[in-house]
Amino acid sequence: MYLIYSILMVAWGVILLPVFLYKAWRYQKYLPGLKQRLGYLPGSLCDDGRPTIWFHSCSVGETLSVQPLVHALHESFPEARFVFSTITNTGQVIARQRFVKYGEGNTFFFPIDLASVAKRVLAWMKPVMIVIIDTEIWPNVLHQACRRKIPVILVNGRVSAASFRYYRWARPALRRVFMNYRVLMMKSEEDALRIRAMGAPADKILVTGNLKYDRDLVEREVSDLQARSLTEAFGLNGTDDPLIVAGSTHPGEEQILLDALRRVRRTHGLERTRMLLVPRHPERFDSVADLVARAGFEVQRRTNPAGASSAPVLLLDTLGELATAYRFAAVAFVGGTLIHHGGQSILEPALYAKPIVIGPSMENFPQIIDEFRSRGGIRQISAPVSDKTAQAEELSREFIALLKDPAARETLGKAAYSVFENNRGAARMTVGKITEIYNEVTAR
Repeated sequence: MYLIYSILMVAWGVILLPVFLYKAWRYQKYLPGLKQRLGYLPGSLCDDGRPTIWFHSCSVGETLSVQPLVHALHESFPEARFVFSTITNTGQVIARQRFVKYGEGNTFFFPIDLASVAKRVLAWMKPVMIVIIDTEIWPNVLHQACRRKIPVILVNGRVSAASFRYYRWARPALRRVFMNYRVLMMKSEEDALRIRAMGAPADKILVTGNLKYDRDLVEREVSDLQARSLTEAFGLNGTDDPLIVAGSTHPGEEQILLDALRRVRRTHGLERTRMLLVPRHPERFDSVADLVARAGFEVQRRTNPAGASSAPVLLLDTLGELATAYRFAAVAFVGGTLIHHGGQSILEPALYAKPIVIGPSMENFPQIIDEFRSRGGIRQISAPVSDKTAQAEELSREFIALLKDPAARETLGKAAYSVFENNRGAARMTVGKITEIYNEVTAR
C-alpha cells in the first residue's frame, strides 16, 4: 500500500509541477525551506541525546492552538527538547516567533511524505514521540515512525463534513494508516464518530475537547507586548473613535466591508468610525491596500507607521498579531464568512469578550457556531453570498446597531466569552495522556 501511495505522490507532484513553479515564482511559496522539505535538516535539529518531542502543525491557526499544550509539557518535561514543523510559510513565521523560547533553531518545514525522506528526518532527529495537531494524515511518516516504535499522537483532531465525504471512500487504506497512531485525541464526539467511520480503531480514540479554548492561559504575555506596538503604530491610544476589526478576510470580502464602512460613517455620531482590515493571506496585502485606495479611503499600513494616524482604514500587514488586534475592537467581524469558504475561527475575538458579527457561511465550525448561537454570543447576517449589495446593507445595519448600543455590545461579548469558560480543560486532558506515553517511552 505504501509503495502505491508513494508512486501516486510522485505522479501527483509531476502533474502539479507547473502550478508549483508558478506559485514559487509569483508568491515565493514552497521555495523557502525546500532543502528541509526534502529531509535535509540543519545541525541544530540533529539528535543531541535529549528526549526529543516533534510537534507538527500545518499553518497559523494550528500553530497558535498548540501553545497551551507546549507550555504545559515544557513545565512537566524541562529535560526534553521540543522541535516544531509546519507546512506553510506563514505557519513557520509564527512557530519561530512563539517557540523560540524553547530553543534556537528548533523549527523546520515538514518533509515531503516519501519513505526515503521520512527515514532521513527520523534518523537525524531521533524523536521519542511525534505530536500532530489537527487531522493531518501522512502515511509514510506515520509508517516509518511506527517501524521505529516512535508513538505518534494526534491532538485537537477534527474531521470536517466536507473532508469526511472524501475520506470515507478510502476507509480500507485508512484503516491500516490509523494503526500507526498511538492515540487519536479528537475535539468532539462528532469528530470521534467520523474518524471511527473512516477506519480508526475505537480503542485509539479519545474525546478531549478543543485546545483553542485554553489559549488565553499563555496568550497574555505575548498579547500585552503586541498591544503596545499596535497602539503606537496605529495611534490607537487616547482615541474614542469606534474601531471595527475585520480579521482573516478573503478575496471578495474587503469590498463588501468597505461598502459597509462607508454606510456606517454616514451615520450621525459614527462619522469617525475606522476599520482595521486583516487579510488572511500575506500575498494579498498589497492588493488589498490598492483596493482600499481605489474605494476612496485613506489607508495606513502596519508596516508603514509614518502614515496618517487618523486614516479611516488600517491594514494589518504582518503575521501573528490578529488575535491581539481584536482587543481594540468595538465590534469584530470574522472573515471567510461572506463567501463560500466556511469561515475562520471566531474564538480569538471571543477571548476578549468582543461582540462578533459574521456572514452566512460558517460550515467549517458547526459545533462551535451552534454553541455560540445557543448562548447568544454571535450576530450572523442572512443575506446570501450571491447578493453583495444586500450583504453590505445588512452588515452596516448590524455594525451601526452595535456601535450605538454599548449595553448590547457588552452582553454579546460576555456571551461569547462564556463559551470559553464553559469549554476549558482540553489542554489538561491532553497533557495527561501525553505524559503517560512520554514516561513509558523514556523509561525504556
